[in-house]
Amino acid sequence: MRVVELFCGAGGMSLGLKQAGFEIVNAYDAWPVAVENYNRNISSHAKVTDLGDILSVVPELLRLAPDMIAGGPPCQDYSSAGRREEADNAKLTLAFAILVATVRPAWFVMENVTNAAKSSTWQEARKILKAAGYGITESKLDASRYGVPQSRRRLFVIGRQGERDGFLASSIAAAAAPQPMSLRDLFGEATPAAIYFPATSEARRSIWSPDEPAPTIRERSIRPLPVSYRPHPDDAALVENGFVYARPVRAGRGVRSIDEPYPTVTRTASERPGPKYLSSPHPADPVAASSTVVLSIDQISRVQGFPASWQWRASAKRDVLQMIANAVPAPVAFAIGRAILDREEGKSAPAIEGRFLDWLVRRGRSRQSARNVKSLAGRARRLLDGKTFSVQALELAALESVEEFKAIKRNPQSDLRQALRLLAEYQTEGQQRQKRSQIAAQPIDEELRKAA
Repeated sequence: MRVVELFCGAGGMSLGLKQAGFEIVNAYDAWPVAVENYNRNISSHAKVTDLGDILSVVPELLRLAPDMIAGGPPCQDYSSAGRREEADNAKLTLAFAILVATVRPAWFVMENVTNAAKSSTWQEARKILKAAGYGITESKLDASRYGVPQSRRRLFVIGRQGERDGFLASSIAAAAAPQPMSLRDLFGEATPAAIYFPATSEARRSIWSPDEPAPTIRERSIRPLPVSYRPHPDDAALVENGFVYARPVRAGRGVRSIDEPYPTVTRTASERPGPKYLSSPHPADPVAASSTVVLSIDQISRVQGFPASWQWRASAKRDVLQMIANAVPAPVAFAIGRAILDREEGKSAPAIEGRFLDWLVRRGRSRQSARNVKSLAGRARRLLDGKTFSVQALELAALESVEEFKAIKRNPQSDLRQALRLLAEYQTEGQQRQKRSQIAAQPIDEELRKAA
């Protein structure tokens, strides 16, 4: 499949999609430094482009006729690290939607911070994409479950022409690892016992164990441990094989192993160690915050999913860190890319929710009959190579055109059609309930905004 990436940055998403088996034909970004690094490491097809100027981009995209458009519009207006005010950067999410709706590739992938899902800008962009005929899957993913040692949660929106909403959710969920990836998984035994990442606010901790995902990488992530730093109450200083700090009671230990019970939780359990404790720690405490190390730019780059061979070039270290922080981790893009290709090639089919079985029983079917219907619906989806349809008539017409279906006897054919009809009815009812709940919540939200 041929892909164009918008808002490509230094190329994290392109790298992952390329590794998954896609052909990246063009990429665009407004930042010359990022484009230079993209071209240095991936290919020379990235261009410096103002994607807010939609009319200047559309002709070239139409000429390229990509199978998929991917991209991560700037997230600053939605990010928890920013002001959360929807302004010019948020409008680029609309630009992305308009470009996709105009070019009409078979697929699109959009990445952003999770807060974007609640924004009015995304709701408007979503309407544009739905009007253009896309079924949409919205998944909030933790990068540490997709091959990245970092607890980075991001919204990924995947669209495909003619599909039902949520069509790829089960495949993306199935690609997640059962356990998060840790820094030790990446760096091995060379990893230090504990690592310092400057917290973004007083409410966050700064000490992290190599056995847990790192916090979201930002441009300030390699600042040295300041002399004046004092651990935050949430600084669960997990060290070596994992230790946590809790305010000691009656001169007890402040640092405990995660292999032993946590001390009784009290109203003071979240207090930070005070100056007195820091100057005179318990003799059994295994580590102090001052013993941690700082990751190098190379290490941060690998934590973000870039290979060790990646060559960063910029006049300022701040720019390198900004590029790393902005990037979509390549392993996450790879996982999503493989889910898309597997569906495109008919190697996967959407899982059928267990609640469909209960819905059938409530409608008067026996448990065994309901299981049979669910099994038939799954078989019909496999005959359709995993593709779902937003229009029931098109789904049934597509089923009729499948050679394997034509070879089936009349009665089993009828059963397969009926199973798809029932599944579509169940899904439609669920969507209607969701819409009603959203409408019912709107007046409440409006009153809350007025009260604020």
